[in-house]
Amino acid sequence: MIPLVELQGVSKSFGGVNALSEVNLSVKPGEVHAIVGENGAGKSTLMKIISGALVPDKGEIHIHGQKVVFANPRAASKMGIAIVYQEPTFFPYLSVLENFFGGDELTSKFGRIDWRRMKQEATKAIEEFGLAPHLLDMPMYELTTGDKQLTLIAKAIYQQASLIILDEPTSILSQAETDILFNTIRRLQSMGKSILYISHRLREIFTISSQITILRDGQVVGNLTTAEATEDQLIQLMSGRKVEHSIYQARELFSGEPILEINEITLEPLFNKVSFRIRPGEIVGFYGLVGSGRSEVARALFGDLPIESGTVKYKGKPVNYNSPKQAINAKIAYLPEDRKQQGIFGIRSIGENLICVIMDRLSPKVNWLLNKTKERTIIEQYVRELRIKIAGINLPILSLSGGNQQKVVLGRWLAADPDLIIMDEPTRGVDVGTKVQIHQIIRGIVETGNKAVMLISSELPEILALSDRIIIMHEGRQVAELSRDEADEETVLRWAIGL
Repeated sequence: MIPLVELQGVSKSFGGVNALSEVNLSVKPGEVHAIVGENGAGKSTLMKIISGALVPDKGEIHIHGQKVVFANPRAASKMGIAIVYQEPTFFPYLSVLENFFGGDELTSKFGRIDWRRMKQEATKAIEEFGLAPHLLDMPMYELTTGDKQLTLIAKAIYQQASLIILDEPTSILSQAETDILFNTIRRLQSMGKSILYISHRLREIFTISSQITILRDGQVVGNLTTAEATEDQLIQLMSGRKVEHSIYQARELFSGEPILEINEITLEPLFNKVSFRIRPGEIVGFYGLVGSGRSEVARALFGDLPIESGTVKYKGKPVNYNSPKQAINAKIAYLPEDRKQQGIFGIRSIGENLICVIMDRLSPKVNWLLNKTKERTIIEQYVRELRIKIAGINLPILSLSGGNQQKVVLGRWLAADPDLIIMDEPTRGVDVGTKVQIHQIIRGIVETGNKAVMLISSELPEILALSDRIIIMHEGRQVAELSRDEADEETVLRWAIGL
């Protein structure tokens, strides 16, 4: 069988750093082919080359046996290749419908845009993913993160591509949305469509793929059928070492007054009468399906959303932060769910992104100029401690992989030395080894007993591995609070889905 897509000896370098080296890849028609590797292994670079966003320095791309050269993504699209990136890419102030057809609008015989037919076609496409037709009239930025991702996946499928590249597609989806996506992938597979599926969630890889290619340091280190592969085998190939999975580590918790005390805070329709306490030395996990209100509660505590009613006490004093700046000054940190939109300054350097919260500490108030020596020392410290893979601190942060961007944002808040750190999906889109490293950092934050972590995660194993207590939300309401002894996967899930 002639491969749908075949790469031969593809290499790519950036500023002397080899992102890919002599990569060979073959994808058959009707195949779900998984690509796995640690952050910085070259996965995203490889996908950008296949989709025409990057041109390889060396090597060849063949489509249906014919050599092709993609000058841009549109050229790849015309050859039947579509990609949905890990970080949703869209025009935020255009409607969902305008985003769906952007650049490929349907027209009447007179050359005018046929809005009616476009709406009919888009409605059918998004309803496959359980999305309501009225969303098409909304500006894209008003959609939830999960709905944005599903819309873009529906768009890629609508384009009738023969190869669809999905880069961490479920990292911001609920379990129900993931099930819909997997059913759609199986349907596409039965139609002879091929899927390149990139994910750090190994359980998904074993559920949906038939072939797995493993990358490490820009090179292919393994090609396995899913049937013959094991999770431990993939991890060792990805990392070059054995990685231990995180499990809950029981410890003696500190007593004392809460660092944060929330009483019936409400912001309709996002959340209603939410109450909890977090004590110094605690990791309190928040679990719920996408749209349950977890992230909105976090943003309200950080001053990014208003609180209509209820009270907040921080370190024993009533507070009502009207801006993130006020929360930061009170030594509260927030690692956001949407790294691209809320977490990084894309056009700024790695170093600037890392020290942006503490710049006032790096400048003498005499002339307000940054102390460059102190700045570089701090940047290099966190690059070293967090093992961030960079070619230079002055490169733009967008030159990094998603996982390394996440480490930069985490390093920013560690440098600020907060007393309470709110972490929303802290390991989203990171590899297994980095995830274990971040788990160790989270435990290290609270071990002295004077700091606390509010942890939000859609990964139930992560919540169970780290949390001393678990608060569960469903449709904007707090429905349960479980001690670690009371919590297991079945119990937490039952509360989360409203049973």
